[in-house]
Amino acid sequence: MAETTPTGQSTPDAAVPDTEPAAPATPDAPAESAAPSAPAPAVPVEPAAPIASETPTAPEAPAAPVLDEAALRARLATALAEPGHYDHYYKTVKEAQAGTAEQIQHFLDVELSRVVLDDNNLKASQILSSAEHGTPLWQAAQDAFDDGSPEAIAHFLHVTVPDLTNSDNRVKLAQFIADPLISAGLRAEALAVLERGDSAEIAAYLGKSHVLMMDDYRIQVVRSMSFGPEVRKAANAALDADMIESMHGDRTATALRAFLSKGLAEAQARDRAAAEQGGKDTEQPGEQPSKDGSGTTQAGLTTTTATTTATGSTIATGTGTTAAQLASTGTDAPVRSLTAGGAAAIALGAGALVVARRRSRES
Repeated sequence: MAETTPTGQSTPDAAVPDTEPAAPATPDAPAESAAPSAPAPAVPVEPAAPIASETPTAPEAPAAPVLDEAALRARLATALAEPGHYDHYYKTVKEAQAGTAEQIQHFLDVELSRVVLDDNNLKASQILSSAEHGTPLWQAAQDAFDDGSPEAIAHFLHVTVPDLTNSDNRVKLAQFIADPLISAGLRAEALAVLERGDSAEIAAYLGKSHVLMMDDYRIQVVRSMSFGPEVRKAANAALDADMIESMHGDRTATALRAFLSKGLAEAQARDRAAAEQGGKDTEQPGEQPSKDGSGTTQAGLTTTTATTTATGSTIATGTGTTAAQLASTGTDAPVRSLTAGGAAAIALGAGALVVARRRSRES
């Protein structure tokens, strides 16, 4: 029985404990246990995505200064103050003033450029339609529309048009100065403007040049009334015709120009002819010897009668003054028509009458 013990010692083969611990160490078991924890596919957790979508909106916070309403309205006021636009432009900008800060910004950044483009196209179209076909201005406008870009239209309006307009205005003012019918005073005034060469001043002067010309013509016609009865008659007719022309909107000054260029000279010729004929008809009978025997003659003592055509009255003078000279001092003559020559004639005539009366008393 004692040997049974050695038999039992053969049990060392029962390295079972060695095999048993190996079993727990088997990697398969932990691998399977790790597999269940593999629900990690949930790692692409999409809930984080909304956080990422919120981050882009965060930068808009600093944009608040851009939407500063005061600054935006200041820009809008500057746009409204720009000169040279049409009613559509100003009306649209004023309407934008009623909007919020966001609306104003949108108008300034997006809509205003379209409004300006429409405004420029309108101005360029009007210039093209009013310009004479074939002129440099017409051709420049046509070229701008052929190009069609906003830049071409803007360059035409802001560069080409001012240059061509300034040149054209200088030519027009030079033509005004060359008018042979305007007075020397008006010509000198216009020439001074042209010589100074300021574009704005030249444009402003041309704007009132027609009124200045008409006033100048009328003043010349009125002043000519003191030249004689025929001139007065023609001058009155010219002024009447000018009034009718003005009532019908005729700005050509046809009647005044006709009088100043031709009618005045013709009327003066008739007055001279009448004066010569009147001088022959009222020629003195001859020289009379003086009572003192000195042999000197007393001229201008015989009174003559002249009838004025303006009033139909008779005026006795002792100077041989003709009807043509006295007509300018008739009862219907304006005060301005009493020239120095006419006044002198009246004074001499009155003096001659006094001398004649004294002679008659002495005799």
